Amino acid sequence: IYIMCNHTRYGGGGIYNFFCTFTTDNQFNEYLFVHEFGHSFAGLSDEYYTSATAYDNFYSAKLEPVEPNVTALHDPQNIKWKEFVKEGTEIPTPWEKENYDKMEYTWQKQRTEMNNRTAELKRSGASKEEIKKAEDDYAKADKEHSDKMAEYLNSSKYKGVVGAFEGAGYTTKGLYRPMLDCIMFTKSCDVFCKVCETAIVKVINHYLE
Repeated sequence: IYIMCNHTRYGGGGIYNFFCTFTTDNQFNEYLFVHEFGHSFAGLSDEYYTSATAYDNFYSAKLEPVEPNVTALHDPQNIKWKEFVKEGTEIPTPWEKENYDKMEYTWQKQRTEMNNRTAELKRSGASKEEIKKAEDDYAKADKEHSDKMAEYLNSSKYKGVVGAFEGAGYTTKGLYRPMLDCIMFTKSCDVFCKVCETAIVKVINHYLE
């Protein structure tokens, strides 16, 4: 079941084997459609960890997540996607996380400030033109940041590597994702990583049997 919400604000959600929803009238609507599909169809986890969410401590550090695309790495030698890890790949896998985090958290602060300004304009009865300009300014900045992060991740020497990259499931430390980027990680990516792709195919094959 897909619930399409006619709204310009970025957002969505998906519950495995139940339903998913997304907003249709923003510049990332196609990405949202596919991202939320990953949740509801294949039970994939969110891999991002810098954005604010409505919940904290979603995963326990003591337990291995049930989702196929995140791990607490309690047993590095038997990581759940080890069939895709090439011999010699470091587990956990180092990546340019410090610089990524710095850029992301800087944007998250700016993003919050811009959204708060738009909300204040609406509360104070500002003109439609002023509100529209604030929304357009945010959309432009959001797209520029997304493109910047895509360029940064695509330039990494770890692009295309399957390993265990720290930062996943709304958690900056202690949870790991299979590849540097994925539709479940950033909206600048337009493909699922190898592990997520395999999970989706597995569900399709289940229904075909």
